[in-house]
Amino acid sequence: MKLGSIAAAIVLCAVSFSEGAPHKPITKSSQRIPGLEKIKHVVYFMQENRSFDMYYGTMYGVRGFQDPNVGIQDNGLSLFYQPCSASPDIKNGTKYLLPYQLKGARAGCTAGGSNGWPANHKALNGYKNNNWPDGNSPRSMGYLNRSQIPFLYKLADEFTIADMYFQSVTGPTDPNRVVWMSGTNRGDPNDMVLEDNTESTPLGWSTYPEALTKANITWQLYQDKDNFDDNPLAWFKYWQGLPNGPEKQKGLGFLGLQAFYDAAAKGTLPQFSIIVGPMELSEHPENTPEAGSWLQQQVVNAVMNGKNWNETALFINYDESGGYFDHVIPPQEPQSDWVKDKFTGGQSPIGYGPRVPMVVISPYTRGGNVFSEVADHRSTLMFMEEWVGKDDKGNYLAPAVHVSQFARKTSSNLVNVFDFDHPDFSIPKFDPLPKPAQVLGKWSPTEMCELKITAPKTTPPYGKQVFPTVEAGSRRIRGAVTEGRKLSFQVNGAVLRLSDDKKSLQSKKIAKSSSGKDADEVHALDTQNLFQLIGTGTYSQYKLQSVHDPQLCLNVWGSTLTLGECKGTSWYFEQTKGGHFIRDVGTDSYLSVKDKVNLSSSSQTVFEVYSVTI
Repeated sequence: MKLGSIAAAIVLCAVSFSEGAPHKPITKSSQRIPGLEKIKHVVYFMQENRSFDMYYGTMYGVRGFQDPNVGIQDNGLSLFYQPCSASPDIKNGTKYLLPYQLKGARAGCTAGGSNGWPANHKALNGYKNNNWPDGNSPRSMGYLNRSQIPFLYKLADEFTIADMYFQSVTGPTDPNRVVWMSGTNRGDPNDMVLEDNTESTPLGWSTYPEALTKANITWQLYQDKDNFDDNPLAWFKYWQGLPNGPEKQKGLGFLGLQAFYDAAAKGTLPQFSIIVGPMELSEHPENTPEAGSWLQQQVVNAVMNGKNWNETALFINYDESGGYFDHVIPPQEPQSDWVKDKFTGGQSPIGYGPRVPMVVISPYTRGGNVFSEVADHRSTLMFMEEWVGKDDKGNYLAPAVHVSQFARKTSSNLVNVFDFDHPDFSIPKFDPLPKPAQVLGKWSPTEMCELKITAPKTTPPYGKQVFPTVEAGSRRIRGAVTEGRKLSFQVNGAVLRLSDDKKSLQSKKIAKSSSGKDADEVHALDTQNLFQLIGTGTYSQYKLQSVHDPQLCLNVWGSTLTLGECKGTSWYFEQTKGGHFIRDVGTDSYLSVKDKVNLSSSSQTVFEVYSVTI
C-alpha cells in the first residue's frame, strides 16, 4: 500500500486488448534450460504484507517455528524469544515475547507492526534479528495457523511452497514492488533511492515489461480500478509519458480481473500476465486473509480450469512482511551496496528483508513440496530471463539489467522449483470459499470484520505464554538443500537411519502404514531416521548431525563411513533428476546404498530428501 501517493494521475484512452491475437512465439534460436519450453504461460500475482512465519510458522515440513538452526542470542535464548521490555516474563535474565496466535472473530483484521523502513531496520538490529517487539511492535509477533487460513495451507499441500524467499528491501510495499518489476529500487534521477511509499519524482529507470516487449513476448497487467495503488509501473516516468495506445494499456489499463478469468477460460492468456488485486482483498493488515484467500482461489481456479493449464506456471508471492516477525536472518548486501539512509543520515543496507510466502502452482510443481533455495523478488525476474531464453551468442533475449551481481550470486532463478519429468496434470479439488462482503458494489470484508466489536482483538499473552505448536509431517525438498530443517533421506522405498547401537547407518525398508498416513511420513517421524545440517562456514557445505543423538555426525575416515564427533567431514548436496546426490567434499566420494550404506567414487545413489517436522 502507498499512503499519500502523489504519483501523477493518468488518463488512458479506451484501447481494447486483443485476447484473440496470435502470440509471437519465442524464437526457435533461443537457448533455454531443458524443460522450460513446456511452460507457455507465466502468471505473477503479488499480495500484501505477510511474513512467512506469520502465515506458515506452524506448517509441517517447512522452516518454521521448529527450526533446528534458529539463531541464538547473546543471552543464550533462540530468536523466537524476542527481547520485550513490556513483558513480565523473564528467561535467562531477559524479558521476552514469543510468537503468539491471533485468535477470535477479529483475528483476520488484527494488524501487526509497522512495515516501514525505520521500524524494520530497527527490528533486524544490524541483522541480529533480535529487536522486533521493542524496535517495531509487540504486535509483530502474532501469527495464524491452518485452521484460520485453510485454503492457503491446502494450496501449499497440493503444490510447492518456498520457505527461503525474502523481500528484497527492508522496507514497505512500494520499494519491494518496484524491485519486483524492475530489479532495483535505486537509479535515475540522480541515483535516487526509493525507501518508502512516496514517489514525488517519477522513477527514471527501465522496467522489466519493457524488455519483454522488445523480445516480442506478449504480456498484460490485469487490475480493477480499485487496485490499492499497487501497480508499480504507474510510478515510472516511462509509463506515465507513453502516448495513449496499446503499450500503455498493457501496463496501466484497467481491464479488470474478470478479463484475466475470461482469457484463462478461453485459452487466450498472453505469454506473461501480472495480477494486481483490490485493496480489501490484498491481505494487507487489517484487510483479512480470508478475503485474500477467496481472491487467490479465483485466480487459481481460473488457471487450473483454463485451456492452458498443462502449460502454465502461476507464482503467488507477497511484497513484504507487513511488520510481522520472521525468525530467519536474511542475507545482507555488502557494504559497497549500502545507501544513505534518509531517516538516520547514516549508511544502511537496502536488504534483504524478512521472508515472505511464495507458492508456485503448475502441473510441474504438484506434490506438496518445499523449495528451499534462497530467493527474493529479483528471482522472479531471473526466472523470466531463463524462460524467455538466450540468443545464439548466449545473451538473454529479455535481460533484467538492474539486478545486482550480489543478488545474482545469492538468489535462485527458481527453475529448480519445477520437475519437468514428473508432471501431474490432474486438478486438485478445493472447498469453495464464501465471497467477501460487498456494499454498493465495493468490497467491504474489512469493515465486516471490524464490526464484530464484541470479539476482542488478541493482544500479547503476557504471563501465560506458550511456544507455538507445529504440525508433524514431511515435504520433499526441491532445489538446493539448505539449513533450518530436519532431514530424512530415502531411496528405493527405504530410509537411512541410525542403527540401534549408534555405530553405523542402515537402510531400512519402509513398511506400509496401518494408520492410513503416507509411509514416508510415518517413518520420517522416527528420530533415528532424521539428520540436520550444521554449517561449516563454506557455502553449501554442511556436517550431517543425527537428530536422535546430536553428539554424532556422519564422518568419513579414509574410505569408511563412521559416526562420531561433529568435526572434519563436510557434505555437499548435488541436485539431479529425481532427487539429490550426497557427496563427501574431502574424498569426492558419494553416499551410496546397495546391500549396505557406504561410500563410492563411481556409484551415485539418488536420494529423495525430505524436510521434516515432528
